[in-house]
Amino acid sequence: MVGYKGFESLMEQANKLLHVFMAVVLLVASLLLIWQFGQDVVQTVRSGAVAQGFLHALGNLFILWVLSSLISAEIRYMRTGNFSVLVFIEAALITLLRQLIIIPVESQGQLQNWAWTYGLITAAVVAVGITYFLVRRVMPGEQGADSGS
Repeated sequence: MVGYKGFESLMEQANKLLHVFMAVVLLVASLLLIWQFGQDVVQTVRSGAVAQGFLHALGNLFILWVLSSLISAEIRYMRTGNFSVLVFIEAALITLLRQLIIIPVESQGQLQNWAWTYGLITAAVVAVGITYFLVRRVMPGEQGADSGS
């Protein structure tokens, strides 16, 4: 059994190393996204298309929100070894909300071409929101991805 314990210890260390790697990658992605947001703001000011540029930049902030949630969850996992399913539900909800903001920008004013997609995404937001509510209700002691949740 000594070999098994040694292998288990090796796997635990490898898992910790992988989580440190994921945390670093999430941090780097967040920093790059902040840089991209700055570039979007500068490009918006130069182009004069303020409303469209603002909505595009806001879409990037939603991605940053997802990354922040994942970083918070990763920190919590490294401290406690527990990972909440609410993180995935929150990430899905944020991503769908981002799509609701981005679709009008991508449609360039021709929303009738996107109406079906917009309706489906709206329905998905409602479904994921209900799922979040129910899971949160069943697991009241569990914190979401955001430490303020």
